[in-house]
Amino acid sequence: MELVTIPVGSWDRFLTRDLSIEPGLVGAEHEFKFEGSTLSVALPSAKDVPSEPCTGERLRYNHYTEIDGKKNPLQFWVESVDVTVKRTDVVSVPSELLERHPNQFELLSKGQQDELERLVVLLGAVAKRAFDLWIRTLRWKCKNSSIGRPEISGHNSGWSTCLTAQPSGHRIWLAGVTFTARASKMVTPAIWETAGCALRAGRRPPVYIDLLMDAEDHMKMGDLPRAAVEIAMSCEVFLRSLLADSLPPALQPSVSQYIDDANIRQVLENFSRDILSTEELKVVKRIKRELHKLFDARNAIVHKGITADLTQPLCKSWLEAATLFLEIRE
Repeated sequence: MELVTIPVGSWDRFLTRDLSIEPGLVGAEHEFKFEGSTLSVALPSAKDVPSEPCTGERLRYNHYTEIDGKKNPLQFWVESVDVTVKRTDVVSVPSELLERHPNQFELLSKGQQDELERLVVLLGAVAKRAFDLWIRTLRWKCKNSSIGRPEISGHNSGWSTCLTAQPSGHRIWLAGVTFTARASKMVTPAIWETAGCALRAGRRPPVYIDLLMDAEDHMKMGDLPRAAVEIAMSCEVFLRSLLADSLPPALQPSVSQYIDDANIRQVLENFSRDILSTEELKVVKRIKRELHKLFDARNAIVHKGITADLTQPLCKSWLEAATLFLEIRE
C-alpha cells in the first residue's frame, strides 16, 4: 500500500453564546500564534446567513430593515466559530485515506492509529486553550462579560406561582409571566480589530480584567458575595500591578517583599500619589470612598462570613467604580 507523508492540522467548532456582531464582520477571521502553532478563529461566512429572522444554525438575526422585499439584518447572533490549528507535525498514511471518510481503521496499522490519536488529542487541547484565550480577549476588548459564557439553567419549570384556596387547593390566581429579551453589546469592526491586535501581539487579558468579568457574570446570577470578593480582588491586583511596575528593578528583595505584604489600603492611600498621574488621581479621588466600602465588604465576607448587607444596587456601584478604576490605564 502506497504511503504518503502529509502535514496535519486540526479543526474544531466551539459554541459562542451571547456573541453579537455587526453584519460587516460576517466571515471575519483572527489569525495569531499560540503555543508554537498558528491559530485561526473564523466567524460563520455569508453562506451561513439565513434568509428569514430567528432561523439559521450558525448565524441568527432578529432585527432588520426591508427594502424591495429583501431583509437586511442589523446585527447577527453568532452561535459557533471554527478554530483551526496549524503546526509542523507530519504523518505517513496510505494515500487511499485521503479519498475516504475519517477513521478508516482497516487502512491503518495499530501504530499509525496511535499516532493519529495522539495528534488529535494534542491539537484538540491546543485548540481549546486558544479558544479560551480568544473568547476572554473578546470579552476584554468588548467590555462584555457575557460573551461565550456557559448557559445556566435555573430552577424554574415554566409554571408561574399560583394562589390556591385552602384547604381545598383550588387554583384561583396565576402570576404574570415575564419574558426577558436577549441582549448583548455588539462587537464592531473596531473592537474586532483591537482584539486581533492583542492576539497577534501575544497580549493576554490581565488577571484583574478576568476577575472583573467573572464578578459581573456572578452578579447577573445573583451570587453577590462572590461578585463582591472578585471585584475587590480585581481592584487589588490592578493596584498592586501598578505599584510593581513603578518599582526600580534593582530594589532590595526585603524592601520588595515588604511592599508586597503591605495592606491594600496603605497602598491606596500612601503610594497612589507616586504611581498615578494627576488625571488618574482625580479619578481615584472620585471613587476612593466606594473602594474603601468594597474592601470593607470583602473583609467582612472573607474574614467573618458576613453577607447580609449586600444588595444588587450596592454591588453595581462597586462594579462601576472598579470599571472606572481599571480604565485609568487601559
